[in-house]
Amino acid sequence: MWDRCWRRFTPRYLSTGSGCTGRQVAEQQTEQDRTEPATPTKLRDAKRRGQVTKSLEVNSLFILSMGVSLFYLLGEGMISRQLALSHELLSNAHRIQLDPAQTLSLFEYTVDWIVSIFWPVMAALVVVAILMNMAQTGPVFSFFPLKPDMSRINPVNGFKRLFSVRLLFESLKTVIKLLLFAGVLYFAISALLPSLVSLLDRHPDSYPLYLADKANSIALKLLAVLLFIALLDLLYTRWDYAKRMRMSRREIKDEVKRREGDPQIRAKIRELQREAAKRAGSLRKVPDADVLITNPTHLSVALVYQRGVMAAPQVTAKGAGELAWRMREVARLHRVPIVENKALARRLFQSVEIDQPISEELYPLVAKILVRIFAGRNGNAGGTVAG
Repeated sequence: MWDRCWRRFTPRYLSTGSGCTGRQVAEQQTEQDRTEPATPTKLRDAKRRGQVTKSLEVNSLFILSMGVSLFYLLGEGMISRQLALSHELLSNAHRIQLDPAQTLSLFEYTVDWIVSIFWPVMAALVVVAILMNMAQTGPVFSFFPLKPDMSRINPVNGFKRLFSVRLLFESLKTVIKLLLFAGVLYFAISALLPSLVSLLDRHPDSYPLYLADKANSIALKLLAVLLFIALLDLLYTRWDYAKRMRMSRREIKDEVKRREGDPQIRAKIRELQREAAKRAGSLRKVPDADVLITNPTHLSVALVYQRGVMAAPQVTAKGAGELAWRMREVARLHRVPIVENKALARRLFQSVEIDQPISEELYPLVAKILVRIFAGRNGNAGGTVAG
């Protein structure tokens, strides 16, 4: 019986002797325990550390799209200027002397010409790259990734990364992308080669428009391939990030404790909230009271008595300090009689709870006050009556 129970409840890594260390077991159990999605607090802390989800393929897609769009608009002019540069260099090749000074001057001239052709496109691509990063992650300014971390150079961790699912996905994605790009380029260029021969029969002025049109056609095919890859990469990166950010139930409980503070503090907050609700309730009940017994400054107790309904008068509200003062203000506003009786107010405040009838020993004192108030209710209601 014991052996059967032992085999049933003993983990496989112990019963089979797999050789896992205690730390490895703890890591495995931690990974298995992380079944809950990340809380907004953890995601916010991860963003502060620079840990955000971002698809590089989506960035590449938009950068290439911008490049194709600009080339569609400016490609003919760019090719024309490039051909003009080549024509100028070839036409004056017999005048070029390859001495150091003239070679340097020719190099600077060529570089300036090329930069003037391509700088608008390059600037636009840089702006698109920055905007796409911000669109995926939002503004992130973190120096945490620059801090030294010995785990990054740990051979064990490096070996684990070599066989991670992320690396496998990246490798597979790269291979698929290369194969698809190579296939698209092969078939596109194969179809283009016969028409390139016909360029020899055309005027050179038609070359820029023809080449720009063919280049845009090939780029659009590559964009279609990259769109498919970017969609897969975006789905995987978000799934992988959500998986890495998962939390265990214990971590969520610890986070709640850190956010809400010590249990004693929470208890104190709840007590203050109850007192605030109690004060609000006391102030709401004062207008319906028959009389307000005061200290006269530190305590206030509201009494109500419905003859034929109640067996004895009841305390409907009571307060001390600022609440007592506010109860008196509300009583004056609603013309509730106020009776100053220091001894009676203290005894009512200390011995009778809210919504409870007064004790029998207080009947004579309270009865005299209520009889006088009911008799003169239409006389001096709302004023201060001596107790």
